[in-house]
Amino acid sequence: MRLPMTSLLIIDPQYDFYDVPVNEQFTLGSASQKITISPALPVPGAWEDANKLAAFISKQQKNINQIIVTLDSHHEYDIAHAPYWKNEAGEHPAPFTLISHQNIVDGIWLPTDPTLLNHVLNYTQSLEKEGKYSLLIWPTHCVIGSVGHDIVKPIDTAIHAWEQQANTQHISIAKGENPHTEHYGGCEAEYPLEDDKNTQFDPQLVELVKQNDQVYISGQALSHCVASTVEQMVEKLTSEEIKKLTILIDTTSPVAGFEQQAKDFINKMSSIGVNFVTTSNL
Repeated sequence: MRLPMTSLLIIDPQYDFYDVPVNEQFTLGSASQKITISPALPVPGAWEDANKLAAFISKQQKNINQIIVTLDSHHEYDIAHAPYWKNEAGEHPAPFTLISHQNIVDGIWLPTDPTLLNHVLNYTQSLEKEGKYSLLIWPTHCVIGSVGHDIVKPIDTAIHAWEQQANTQHISIAKGENPHTEHYGGCEAEYPLEDDKNTQFDPQLVELVKQNDQVYISGQALSHCVASTVEQMVEKLTSEEIKKLTILIDTTSPVAGFEQQAKDFINKMSSIGVNFVTTSNL
């Protein structure tokens, strides 16, 4: 008789998305020292989310068979970062600037590399035609090799404790390394590129659901990368498989200003069978 299989999917639990308390103690390498963390895109309430998720992992340690972590992984030069773009005066856009297809046609914003003009025209046209997120310039975040790219300490510590008792290791999935397309969801980029298979659909997370009886989901941010990952997964799942998904709603929060987007996501997913529970109710 097969034992029930339960997995935990944690989406982008990285410092740049967490509102880290001032003077929090961190350990770098082998030395313990006070360091200043300046998250690029802190989500309000995320640090509390992290501690609740860490407590959940510790409490459910023996009931979790697998932990999968997606990691937002960028370069400073990225289509959703300021250096990729400039205006007629040579100025880069400020964070949270929206760039539409028409903005590019009108020359309001152009790629700093002029050879990419056709690409960005096709890119933004595709986003708008398919109803995906509008191209938004985010603060430069989750740069590979930076502290902001690392998993936050509470969650990282809980994962390592789980690994020790389970005698296995968690699985990491990097997304966003190609600078020419955004990659909110863990399954595929917003605009898959023909010459980069890492931007194309990856069935790994869909197979995770098919092979498990229960998949808990957490991470940041609820309004964007969590929502996008779940939406990409349910597109490939049956109605019965969708019921295996449970979002730990008290361990994830929306980006400030995108609260309604998160509510719309919750309502949409609830209507098709995705479960939403708090860790205290499990």
